[in-house]
Order: sequence, then C-alpha cells, then structure tokens
Amino acid sequence: MREGFGACLKEIKYLPERVEAVEKKSESVNGTNAGRKSLAEDKGPDVPAAEPAAEPADASSSEDKAPEPSLVLLDKNQATVSDLQKEDARYLEKKNAALALCRAKSDRTRKLARSQKSPYTANRTARVIISNRKLYPGYNPFAPIDKNKLRELAEWLKSCP
Repeated sequence: MREGFGACLKEIKYLPERVEAVEKKSESVNGTNAGRKSLAEDKGPDVPAAEPAAEPADASSSEDKAPEPSLVLLDKNQATVSDLQKEDARYLEKKNAALALCRAKSDRTRKLARSQKSPYTANRTARVIISNRKLYPGYNPFAPIDKNKLRELAEWLKSCP
C-alpha cells in the first residue's frame, strides 16, 4: 500500500512540470503544420510520434477540414527524458551520500584510541578483563604458572593462623 501511495505522491509532485512542458510546446507550435512536425521530433525516442492519417481521395475535402489542435498527450506510464534524468541524478546523490557515510564509518574505526583496540572485539567482557592497556602489572589469566611464586604463596598461607 505504501508503494502505491508513494507512486501517487511522486506523480503529483512531477505533474506541474509536465504541464509546463506541454504548455511550452503548445506555445511554440502555434497550430502550424511545420510546428506539428517539429513537435513530433522534439518528443524524443520514448514518446511515439503520431502517425499521419491516410490522405483521402478528394483534395477538396482535405482543405475543408479544420486544422487539428496541436496538443501533446503524455503517457503517465511512460517516463519522459527529464524524468529519467532527474531519477538518475537522485540515484547518484543517494549513492554518493551512502559512500560518504561508509567512508566516515571506516575512518572512525581506523582512528580508535589505543586503549579501545583489542583482539577481543566480539566479547565486550573479555575486552574489559583483558585490556590492551598496560597500566599496572595485574592478574593475567593466560600467564604461565610460576611454581616458585605458588610455593611461596602456599608457605605464607600455612604460616597464617
């Protein structure tokens, strides 16, 4: 439902621009045959040109006919050249913004403080316990067991009541 609503809003947004384009072309034509031919050429490849009607056998009947009104009908389902250009411009803007955001994120991760860098990035608890900073010689759970210190500790515990 949102897609349909978005399409309606987009159509309403670009409708005045299309109306202005039709008005400009109708003013430039002024109802002449040469103008109608140039109008068919100005439409571009995405709007099909009107097929000329088969000429009747009587030349007098073709002269009596009133000139056809010069009006360009735009197909709502078919995008004009200006619409495609605007869409491409919007796509490039969004792409550039996304790339800039990715670059900024990667720059921030590269510029982390030394204390924040740790090989234990997945586990926050391990990052806190096993810090990268060397503030003081503290407990290291991965240090090899020193048998001399262990013996001294056992003797001290025995001596304490």
